[in-house]
Amino acid sequence: MTGRGTAASAGVPPRTWRDSAGAWLGLGAAPGALVLGAQIGGRHDGHLPLQVLVAGGVVMALLLAVQGRLGLRPPAGEDATLSQLTPRYLPRTADRAITVLLAMAMVGWFGFNVGLGGGAVAALTGVPDPAGIVLLGLPITAVLLAGAGRWNGVAVATTLSAIALIAIVAVRLAPPEPVLTTGHGGDGRFAADVAGYLGYVAVFAVRAPDFTVGFGRRRDLAWCVALLVGAALAASTVGAGLAAASGSTDVVAVLAGPDGLAVANLFVAASVVAPTLTTMHSGALAVRRFGAVPHRAAVLAIAGPGLVLALFRVDRMMLAWLSLLAAVLPALVVPMAVEAARRRRGRAPRPVPTWTWAPASALALGLTVVASPVAALAGLGAAVAATAAHTYGARRADGGRGERP
Repeated sequence: MTGRGTAASAGVPPRTWRDSAGAWLGLGAAPGALVLGAQIGGRHDGHLPLQVLVAGGVVMALLLAVQGRLGLRPPAGEDATLSQLTPRYLPRTADRAITVLLAMAMVGWFGFNVGLGGGAVAALTGVPDPAGIVLLGLPITAVLLAGAGRWNGVAVATTLSAIALIAIVAVRLAPPEPVLTTGHGGDGRFAADVAGYLGYVAVFAVRAPDFTVGFGRRRDLAWCVALLVGAALAASTVGAGLAAASGSTDVVAVLAGPDGLAVANLFVAASVVAPTLTTMHSGALAVRRFGAVPHRAAVLAIAGPGLVLALFRVDRMMLAWLSLLAAVLPALVVPMAVEAARRRRGRAPRPVPTWTWAPASALALGLTVVASPVAALAGLGAAVAATAAHTYGARRADGGRGERP
């Protein structure tokens, strides 16, 4: 295998799932999971089919585990972050393009999360929106500036607080009848429902190695995947219940609105902290690919423009653009995973052809533009087909003799 990480050779003890729990749990319990559950429930008359929960959980777990494994120490993985992995797997142009897209996505998500959370802080404290955004954005930036690896405790604490708060909200705004059901209306909605869960974890799944790098055991990855998937499924179930109780699928807006619960604004503010920290972490890693950029300068390169976007409340106008970026990245997971499996078997490294994922990304992008609910699923399926064709063609070109390491 190529590209062994430096941590193992330097004698640094392996990291465990506890060192990254905040990132995984934070995304699972983010407001987006509530909204996802509400949207699925809205398609099923206020109910959430169990088969959708199971299938969505399996799809999320598979995508997260396949990509997250790359961060593990050898021989299970390559002990590397995404920004360290892409030059090992992709041609130079594709590598640069993905790095730029990732940095852009992280700036946008910083602005989205801080704008949303800062608005909640403003509503909670009675200050203007810009003041609330600064009150939330500056401390989060300070945590990252203090040094990599020091933010996990903050992420865990804020996420646990958010989970406790949403539990209170769920009890106060209980649905009129049980939300979970074994019935499903069919007529094409199942694929759209499952695609929602795939889209929810898509961007985080691509950068999962950033949060598994240095893990010594596969069970550490399994714990992290279980935290995210379990929290996301639970939050989406609560979201479906809140939608049934309120009559609106925009449950975050309902909770934070004038007729909602005051504690809900505290939930929104607390729940965006962990996702914001993870976006800054991955974004800073991407920025450092473009030269000898110090850690603090890389953090500010994400936080600076991201804070400007937050002050313009891009959370109210930019979700469509962020969704387009999210459609581009997940298809890359499939050919990278197949090539990583080859290398673990001792095969000679070869670059991942751009055609195995770029057309699939374009398909997902186009379907997202026309608001297709299965965009993420279709893109991933196209990547699977293209990667299978590439693998078959490579074996035929080898003449059936088998590859040599």
